[in-house]
Amino acid sequence: MAKSAMNWIAPCILLITLSALLLPGQARALSCPATNADKMAAIDTLRTFYALASEDNIPGMHALTSPNFYAFDGGQSFASPDSLMKNIQSYRDKGFKFVGSVTDPHVTVHCGDAWIRYVNRGSVQAPNQAPEPYKWLESAVLEKQSGR
Repeated sequence: MAKSAMNWIAPCILLITLSALLLPGQARALSCPATNADKMAAIDTLRTFYALASEDNIPGMHALTSPNFYAFDGGQSFASPDSLMKNIQSYRDKGFKFVGSVTDPHVTVHCGDAWIRYVNRGSVQAPNQAPEPYKWLESAVLEKQSGR
């Protein structure tokens, strides 16, 4: 084979290999475009989670979350809604009150996954004290299961 033809083979093989690796990902991205309804569903899911937590609605939290639920709160990790609620309840038993909210959400949806970051504006009220407002950035990763 001529030397000039050999100079073209390596770049062509590289281009074909890259195309084979990248095109399926592009096709997958196009096969499940995100809608505003998907983004709103992610926001509503987090707001529902806060509402269920404020009501101590453990069965509702189980219905909303998946078996691979995982959360971080107050520097601790929780592998189930039960363990998270047990921690929250221990503070409520001492007279603390918590209010949380999902504000300024930014949502990225890809197929069945949603990444959301938001500002949690709420308050913590210690026993016999006025509520202390707080605000911090939080995030969550949600996975659509069973069509929701």
